[in-house]
Amino acid sequence: MRSAPICLRVAGNFACFTRPEFHVERVSYPVITPSAARGIFEAILMKPIEKPEADKRHNKIGFRWVITRIGIVKKGTFFSILRNELGYSAHQSPEKAKGYEISSNRAQRHSLILRDVEYLIEAVIEVPLETRRGGVYTKRPSAEFLARNKYHQMFLRRARAGQCFYQPFLGCREFSVAEWDLVETPPAKLSEHESSEDLGMIFRDFDFDPVWNHWPSGTKGLASPRPATGWSEPAHRPRATHVHAKAIDGWITIPVFGSNNGGAS
Repeated sequence: MRSAPICLRVAGNFACFTRPEFHVERVSYPVITPSAARGIFEAILMKPIEKPEADKRHNKIGFRWVITRIGIVKKGTFFSILRNELGYSAHQSPEKAKGYEISSNRAQRHSLILRDVEYLIEAVIEVPLETRRGGVYTKRPSAEFLARNKYHQMFLRRARAGQCFYQPFLGCREFSVAEWDLVETPPAKLSEHESSEDLGMIFRDFDFDPVWNHWPSGTKGLASPRPATGWSEPAHRPRATHVHAKAIDGWITIPVFGSNNGGAS
């Protein structure tokens, strides 16, 4: 069950939506990714459905954010920055710490980021119609009320008051969202220069269904624990999904998850 669309305007001085194919230097996508947009909504309100604890995994009460559209108000401009970064494998525990030599672990890294960006993000709240308890699926009659009333109104109230669990950020955590506000009536057209613009393939989000399906929930004390590191079979690992970002009148429509334009790759 999904709620009515919620549109949020976000703006920031800097943004970096890192492309995964560049391993050392950070290079940003030309536009915000759906996963980064989802993180902004989750910073204001979130209640995850999936529970990492084995004895709590049967409890599916919660909701997911589903990004439906992304509007480009200000595309931003690319520019490069050079910073000194520290490279280390792991932090030392306090009882075994022997000091840290900065000069031997310092490296200069380039980052190609965006400056002066502004987006309109449209999303809906998705509440499962069924809940699983003890391995048995049962219908949830309150799903419509939770999606369209309770969680929907909770988010509107928090967004209007400027409340958040942590500061929303644009891709990388050091690039905070400078301002955000609700948009009651999103405009039909945003771009005044081009009616259509192809921005190529961008990262959409990770599909964790293979992980949760492989380690299902069960009754308390009988659920199989989820391993902390690695998976033996590739079919049991999260899958990265991508979407073709084509802006029409400034809006990028995110297709339904699993369709041809937004499938896993």
